[in-house]
Amino acid sequence: MNEEFLLDQSAFANLPTSFRVIGIGEATKEIIETVKSYGYDCVSATVLTEPFECVPSDEDKMVIIVAKDNEDHANSIAKTFHDAGVLTLGLLDNADLDCYDSVVSEASYTEYPYLIKSILQPIVTQGMIAYDFNDLQTTLTDAKHFLVKSVTRCGNERVAEAIVHIKRTLTSSMLNKIERLSIFLYFNKEDKQPLVMQEMTALTDFVSELPESIDVIWAVYPDESIKDEEIKVTILAAGK
Repeated sequence: MNEEFLLDQSAFANLPTSFRVIGIGEATKEIIETVKSYGYDCVSATVLTEPFECVPSDEDKMVIIVAKDNEDHANSIAKTFHDAGVLTLGLLDNADLDCYDSVVSEASYTEYPYLIKSILQPIVTQGMIAYDFNDLQTTLTDAKHFLVKSVTRCGNERVAEAIVHIKRTLTSSMLNKIERLSIFLYFNKEDKQPLVMQEMTALTDFVSELPESIDVIWAVYPDESIKDEEIKVTILAAGK
């Protein structure tokens, strides 16, 4: 009999009260509307226009600052949140790294909605192996740079094939810069091919092969948007 995962009901135990996604200027409106469409609890998504003022509240735990232009205003707002002890992430070019905990690298504007979803999904949805805001904070606090990569595969060797692709993505020069790595595996609970423990060997082997200098956290999540017989592996890598 296939051995399936059991749901960990403690996944939301430390869910923070507020995550914010702030677009700086009208140029970010489409991105912010896409984030709103995700319908995530505890997430607010707003577009700021002049005078570009925003003050952190006591409930704020994380803010994602998005900008296509107005970088100086974005940096100024980010510094306000960062100085208040809020986990502050930047999705923009020409970021002042001193104003953020971590800024995205190797990403285009068209990828920003996907990146935001990749950051939020693990901490606002219920996982089968727990990952919460504290884990995300550990990964990204004062990391300076982060990147997100995903791969989807299907078939009997889907997890192993996804891991092979991830390995190719993480070049030797990149691994030398990574200090913290979060790995998320997503699958559909209604899948005709249930995810089983045996498939996880490829993931655990991958983790054991990584340099000891990299702190690794991994988690498993159901996701109804995943097609039947598919899995998706997403990595969130951070480092100076």
